[in-house]
Amino acid sequence: MTTVRWLLAQRRLQLALRGGATGLDRRMDCAVSSELVNAGEWLSGGEVLLTTGLRLDARADADADVRIGFLRHLDEVGVAAVGLGVGFGFDEVPADMVAAADELGLPLFEVPLPIPFSAITRAVLEQIAAQRSSRLVAATKAQPRMTRAAASGGSAALVRELAEAVDQNVVLLDTGLAVVATAPRTIPAADLNRIRDLVVRDPASAGAVWMTGDATMTVARVGSGGRTFGHLGVVGPTALDDVARMLVGHAISLLAIEHAKPRQVARDVVDLHDDALALVIDGAGAAGPGLHRILGRAGDRSGRVRAVVFSFADAEAATQGRRRLVDELEHRWRPVFAHRDGSDLIALLRGDDHVDFVTGLLTMLNTTGPVSGGIGPAMQLREVGESVRQARLACRSSAIGQIVDLHGSRSLLAMDPVRRALTDAFGQRLAPVLDHDEEHGTDLRASLLAFLEANGNWGVAASAQGIHRHTLRHRIERIEDMLQVDLSDARTRAELLLMLLGASA
Repeated sequence: MTTVRWLLAQRRLQLALRGGATGLDRRMDCAVSSELVNAGEWLSGGEVLLTTGLRLDARADADADVRIGFLRHLDEVGVAAVGLGVGFGFDEVPADMVAAADELGLPLFEVPLPIPFSAITRAVLEQIAAQRSSRLVAATKAQPRMTRAAASGGSAALVRELAEAVDQNVVLLDTGLAVVATAPRTIPAADLNRIRDLVVRDPASAGAVWMTGDATMTVARVGSGGRTFGHLGVVGPTALDDVARMLVGHAISLLAIEHAKPRQVARDVVDLHDDALALVIDGAGAAGPGLHRILGRAGDRSGRVRAVVFSFADAEAATQGRRRLVDELEHRWRPVFAHRDGSDLIALLRGDDHVDFVTGLLTMLNTTGPVSGGIGPAMQLREVGESVRQARLACRSSAIGQIVDLHGSRSLLAMDPVRRALTDAFGQRLAPVLDHDEEHGTDLRASLLAFLEANGNWGVAASAQGIHRHTLRHRIERIEDMLQVDLSDARTRAELLLMLLGASA
């Protein structure tokens, strides 16, 4: 960016600042000369105006209002600076003009008689050309980085590269105007709402600009043909120049290609992600750097992920739920990692995803059948298995239509020492029931868990097991005899439930 400060630093021009020092960082985009008193009517802002002041009365006793009004008008149209050539109408810059320049913050400098205005104009134009050339070179380097980021890290990585290249805040919105990614900082809510207003005003528009007192917002549609996939917003202190607009256009093309890729390719990627997640969950890929690179696509900026487990009525319902979850995450521009394990659906989310986001997913899945869910803590990739394990435990602790976050709620079950103690107690206290199940092929443990989770409600527990309540009552009586406990006691039920939950982690 070429500023007045840069111009005055060119020693060969011998320019001397006389007033308006607070405006030295004003941006200038050209230099022009004029002797008109009303020269501001032919200017659009950003110019350095060079004048000898021949139309301004140089006499000391002349009306200073004309000279002051001259500067005020130039400041109103956004002129970057004024250069007054001395040796013709003025021997020096008048004191009243200096005072007015200081008041306005409009740089006013003196041009010595030997320095032609053309030298100043040429210096400004050459600097602007040099900066433009530098920007173009930087853009040619940024474009391949953006392409690599889109190919390896998806939309979030591309947004980060674009934000660095244009040196402004960038946000990507999906078709529902939810934030998909933002960089390098979170955009203030007020600016984000203005961007959304621009989209709502004309969602099919290729782009729009909104200028406020301290920011300029540029919005561009991401789409292909008549289809809209989302919108890209850029927020910064100044409007985008043509080089920055070129980079934004490149980003939009990459995003459109990513979102409009052939359906079969998208399905293959989802299946690959499914296999990678399954390997890590099973422990087969715990140490594989290749798998972790793939899983890293689901991570936040710190490389953290968190697991979520949804429990359905049966495997068929879980399969249908997986299809809906895949569609929802793709719609939100998310890399999809979803693996069905029996009647459970395991998915990876960003480490910074809030439980409210998961609650929204559960609400969507719950519209077609009963489902409960649990979410694990945010962890690094090497700890994906632990996040899944805690998500399973949280899911086991949840009711239908509920998401449980044991770590976020500081549950005792989220503490390793507590779980270890419960696991030890489980093996000792429940040994008779476990041994009976193993020897006779029964499932008394599942009946006991259903009874305890129903808080002793026979009807609810029997329905969950799919058996008659008399059958359940007979099983519970057998368990009471084996364990020598009274399950009508709430404290006893609570202790056994904690053991069962802790051992299932």
